[in-house]
Amino acid sequence: MKRRNLIFVMLLVFSGLFVIQSCKKESPVAFTEEEAFTIPTLVAPANGFINVTGTTVDLKWSSTNAAGDAENWQVYFGPGDDPALIQTGYTQESITVNVTPGAKYNWKVVGTDSHGIHSRSPIWSFEVVDPTAPLDLKMTWTTDVKTVIGLDLAPDAAVNLRLVILKANQVTLAAPIVNTNTFEEFAAFNTLADGVYYVATDIASTINAGDFNNVFDISINLSFAQRGTLSYQLPFPTVMTNKFNCSAYKTILAKVTKTGNTYTIAQAVSYIVPPPPAALVGVWHGSDFGYPSTIVTSIVGGNLLIDGVGTGWISDPAGWGEVPQSTIPAEVVVNLCAGTVTIANQKFMTTKYLGAVQPSYYIQGTGTFDLSGAFPVMTLTYDFIQGGTSIASAGFGVKSFTATLTLDPSAKSLLTKEARSNLIIAKPKLK
Repeated sequence: MKRRNLIFVMLLVFSGLFVIQSCKKESPVAFTEEEAFTIPTLVAPANGFINVTGTTVDLKWSSTNAAGDAENWQVYFGPGDDPALIQTGYTQESITVNVTPGAKYNWKVVGTDSHGIHSRSPIWSFEVVDPTAPLDLKMTWTTDVKTVIGLDLAPDAAVNLRLVILKANQVTLAAPIVNTNTFEEFAAFNTLADGVYYVATDIASTINAGDFNNVFDISINLSFAQRGTLSYQLPFPTVMTNKFNCSAYKTILAKVTKTGNTYTIAQAVSYIVPPPPAALVGVWHGSDFGYPSTIVTSIVGGNLLIDGVGTGWISDPAGWGEVPQSTIPAEVVVNLCAGTVTIANQKFMTTKYLGAVQPSYYIQGTGTFDLSGAFPVMTLTYDFIQGGTSIASAGFGVKSFTATLTLDPSAKSLLTKEARSNLIIAKPKLK
């Protein structure tokens, strides 16, 4: 019982102490609220690309301090991701910096109030537009080769397109043709003179699926970009097929007008196809183995025929010295894609020598033609075969005869004059 009373007394003592302690009055501590600068906000220039007149830019920001503390800024500015400190203790919210066209800059400010409390801005950035920045053109494409042929091929594996920049006449190249093994890019418009240009394409190569081969569609996208100034996309859905694997067939896609460093771009779809063999028909002027040309071409039954080859030098008394009696115009095989002509070995001419009829002459040869100018131009390399013997080799000691020809009538007098100055001097070997 005594033990219980002792515990009760002790609880009363502790309770009293607690009451005395909790009733003790404490003096309040003074609290002061410091007014730091607000987080700086961007005024100018805006983030992104900016156009600048001259070589300087004014950096401007805004921040307030309720306590009225004096401005005290550290300014960081430079081309790197971590801009350099360029000013300390700065007392304004605007500063002028030097810039270079085409360069990108980052900047920030840090304000400090009278109590040493810092207010930091985020990093701001801008890029100065370069008015001379080149125009970059990228050409990409897709195909439906998987649907048509069943082959899941990358676009550049299904067909390899070339990028062609043409002058306003849509014939003459304005720049070397761009041909890689993947999508094409051209960034040299700034090197071209002011004027009108056409963006075109043709096929360098395409997939050959053998028995499963079929023509598939090609969709093209042109992307034009002039950094900070122009960004333009031109889509051309199913604009062409892979049927004509030939540089003579071109698809014109867009028209680009260049005025200084300013470009106007528009779709301008059209197709360039090679002229038919009829474009090679007419009277050819020029030089045929040093003699004025008497070569004539014609179309008979849909075939290109050639006549008059070699008659100048073969009938020259100081040359071969034979008199042509009759000719059978030779059939010429024309490859419009390759720009070539082929004359297979075939009977061509009969002659007389000293009044005696000679064995028939057969002709064979190859040549190239160019239809890109106002008038076709052709170079023909040929030989006559008589009784199994090469006249070029046995008669003149040359590999073949060459004729350089044009359908341009105005070239007749000049080429004939040149030919006459290059007449064959050495007589052929005696027959």
